[in-house]
Amino acid sequence: MSSREGAAASRAWWRRRASVAILTAFAVLGIVVGEAFVATPRLSWTALARASADQLRAESAIHLYAVNGRAFGVLGAFHVLTFDTSRFEFQIGLAHHAIDGGRQTPGAICQATAGCVAAVNGDYFDMTPFGTPDPGDSVGGVVRACALIHTPEISHQQVDLSNQTVSEGLNWHASLTIDGVVVPVTAINQELPLAYSNVRLPLTGTLLYEAPYKLPVPSKGERVIDEFTDGGSPVIPTTINTTSQLVLVSQTQGPVRVKSGEVDVSAALGSPLASLQIGQTATLTTTSTSGCNDVGGHPILLDHGIRVPVSRADTYMATPSARSVVGWTSSGEAVVVVVDGRDGVSGATANQLDNLLESLGVVTALNLDGGLSSTLYVGGRVVNRPLHNVSRPVSTALLIMPISR
Repeated sequence: MSSREGAAASRAWWRRRASVAILTAFAVLGIVVGEAFVATPRLSWTALARASADQLRAESAIHLYAVNGRAFGVLGAFHVLTFDTSRFEFQIGLAHHAIDGGRQTPGAICQATAGCVAAVNGDYFDMTPFGTPDPGDSVGGVVRACALIHTPEISHQQVDLSNQTVSEGLNWHASLTIDGVVVPVTAINQELPLAYSNVRLPLTGTLLYEAPYKLPVPSKGERVIDEFTDGGSPVIPTTINTTSQLVLVSQTQGPVRVKSGEVDVSAALGSPLASLQIGQTATLTTTSTSGCNDVGGHPILLDHGIRVPVSRADTYMATPSARSVVGWTSSGEAVVVVVDGRDGVSGATANQLDNLLESLGVVTALNLDGGLSSTLYVGGRVVNRPLHNVSRPVSTALLIMPISR
């Protein structure tokens, strides 16, 4: 070996040693979020700076890291959580385990759910002013464990969390059959548009509506509430693609609180439902092609690798704001992204989100509720910085849960 070759070999050796030293130094600066979590050195030096020593030796099923937002025109970092969908899955968490207006934060919902290791806020929701009796509820549809929990209040995009697909709406249908007469059901477990004066509805049972149902208070003498119990079905009555037998136990024209295990139906006076007698039965049929684990959001950002154009009228997505996104890569790896910000001042736009998601290899993504709701809870703590450093109570959360073997 010539002296020149020896010098080159020596420099190469020192470069390798220096690289190892740099990685080790960054690993010392890194954090281990929990036994299941490691921050992953991907995409940027910001991410690398959070790498843990464990990650340098072996990969974990869940990765938490930060991506510097400057390359995407965003002040601050994107908080990114990814996980192996063969070992973990999304489950929908409901505030107080009912859609009752969001009295729990994503972290609180996760803490109340055995096995939950992380959570992000879910669908947009309505929150009535403090002190008013009517609860808020989720805007989009909610299907959990194959049961239709809530139907969309307004036209809303959806994400099938199990099949990793997005759609423009929740496809569902339900009807009651009484003595051969089929009565369509137009809403399930909605607080609106039927509002009950001075009554909070925890919706622990199943509340249905028969069209037309747009009446502020059912005690005006125009409608009746039929209260049913399950006639022995082995599944929740609104389990999709099933038929259940219901038994009428009472009727009222006043405000109601839906009891657990009941199915309450709002019906117009003079309809087949209103003419039922106590003890009579009805058959409830519920169908859907939207999957067993489905929640709403807005808008769809990516669908099969194609950017979905955002309407020009959607000024909220054209201006920066705190955001929360759920998506998947082409290999099926799940991705959650949260970026902090203030509406119209800081955070990310839809275009900036698309740029980041594409850099992560994401091909399917739906924007979730944002702004004050944007919260990423991992390993027992909130890892982002919500506005005012306070996590907002929400109506739904997406929980990351180990898959049962």
